[in-house]
Amino acid sequence: MITPVSNYQLPTEWSLEACLHALGDAFPLDSDPDQGLVCTYFDTFDWRLYKGGELLRLEQEGRERHLIWSGLDDANPRQSLRNPERLPVFAPDLPPGAMAERLGPLMAMRALLPVVEVKSRMVILRVLDDEEKTVLRIVLEEGQARTPGSASWHPMGLSLRLMPVRGYNEELAEVKRFLRKKMGLRECPEGRLAAALAALGRKPLDYSSKLDFHFSPDQRADAVARQIHLHLLNTIEANIPGVKAATDSEFLHDLRVAVRRTRSALTQIKGVFEAQDLERFKGRLAWVGAVTGPTRDMDVYLLGFDGYQNSLPKAFRKDLEPLREFLIAHQASEQQTLVNRINSPHFRGLLKEWREFLEAPPPQSPGAPKARKKIAKVAGRRIYRVYERVMIEGLMILPNTPAERLHELRKECKKLRYLLEFFQSLYPKKKIKVLVKALKVLLDNLGEFQDYEVQALKLRELAHQMVAEGSVPADTLLAMGMLVDGLLRRQQQAREQFTECFAVFSGREVSDLFETLFPHKPKPDLGELGAGS
Repeated sequence: MITPVSNYQLPTEWSLEACLHALGDAFPLDSDPDQGLVCTYFDTFDWRLYKGGELLRLEQEGRERHLIWSGLDDANPRQSLRNPERLPVFAPDLPPGAMAERLGPLMAMRALLPVVEVKSRMVILRVLDDEEKTVLRIVLEEGQARTPGSASWHPMGLSLRLMPVRGYNEELAEVKRFLRKKMGLRECPEGRLAAALAALGRKPLDYSSKLDFHFSPDQRADAVARQIHLHLLNTIEANIPGVKAATDSEFLHDLRVAVRRTRSALTQIKGVFEAQDLERFKGRLAWVGAVTGPTRDMDVYLLGFDGYQNSLPKAFRKDLEPLREFLIAHQASEQQTLVNRINSPHFRGLLKEWREFLEAPPPQSPGAPKARKKIAKVAGRRIYRVYERVMIEGLMILPNTPAERLHELRKECKKLRYLLEFFQSLYPKKKIKVLVKALKVLLDNLGEFQDYEVQALKLRELAHQMVAEGSVPADTLLAMGMLVDGLLRRQQQAREQFTECFAVFSGREVSDLFETLFPHKPKPDLGELGAGS
């Protein structure tokens, strides 16, 4: 078993010369020739490799290039590819073998992007024993980092790395004690990547579309609402460059999810903003959802195309290729329209005004009735109110209930999920996890039911559009008809599974948790609830 590399980041008071002097006085040393390093680290925008414990970097030395896959300690490469013909962007571009098998599933549909560039000088020391054998290597590194494409380099400071030699654990331990007791250093689990990002004022995992708020129960409700909206606005703005460049489909997906959450928070965290402010932004945010929809539709059908094709008997799969070409062409057209919308004064003005409103201090004497109330009380009552509505509507679903009622139930379930996600920090983590898990079972079922219907209807629409725009092979239309038939059958299967999924959510464990966690009136007015309050 290979002993892991140990990384240290030295305080600014330690110069390279001082460090060499301290180590030279304490241990018998020899040195190898200094080395220069130029490398670029790659990951997806949302850090999927890093979250999976993996690093991917390109090292360059003269004309030699090596694509290196390693763990987070940046050492002991798991695979190295010399002079790759082209750098991988999507999972299918990864070189065959272990790298593709491990990193491909982590990346999924996301693109690899250059995260940070590093250039550094490495001084390599060898600790010797009495027979002048090398028992440990110490690498001192002085580096600079920059954002890829930027002209400005930023100093990374001095780092130290211990590279163990098999069989010399005692010597390794002795050097570690010296670094800790005499030089005051502490190991840091992160390697070069973290130091490079720190030089740019960043850190790993500095973007995530997931919600992770930490609220105090006594915080003002309007201040909490502003904090939620600002986080979502930051997510929207962070994804705009990737949406405009069409880097990968998840930029638009994350932007749309943040917009949906924003619209839900505006309507579900009630009474914290004044009515005129709500009206000022609600319609404009709905417009963002509408103008981003057509491009996302094309993305979804292209992402799912292989699945569509493979769902057909093998003899009919090639007949779908004209549909793929049609989707690609229309995706490009919709993408250009979307870019024009994002660049429009209307869109830019919305984001500017929304940020100004959110960053303004909450009014001392607000007109909104719940603005100054404690968030725990406001959130708890709202969550329970929406939960009751989900229960009422869910219990009314029968085998012959129209599909529209299931679609409406899904909307209510989404509202409830967003509320639980916004305010989960106010409640015991394990208990909220039970509620979210049960709600997810129901949402997944309702989502499948609606998605299969929407996809079937859209495929019919696309077939008519293909005919209207020019000749399309009859075999393609027949294959699309087979797809529609398969989707409708799967929709029916989802409908048949609804009762079982709703039973999970409406069971005793979940209902008891809602009753005990969230404040509510003992005898709610069910008629009022059904009226869509």
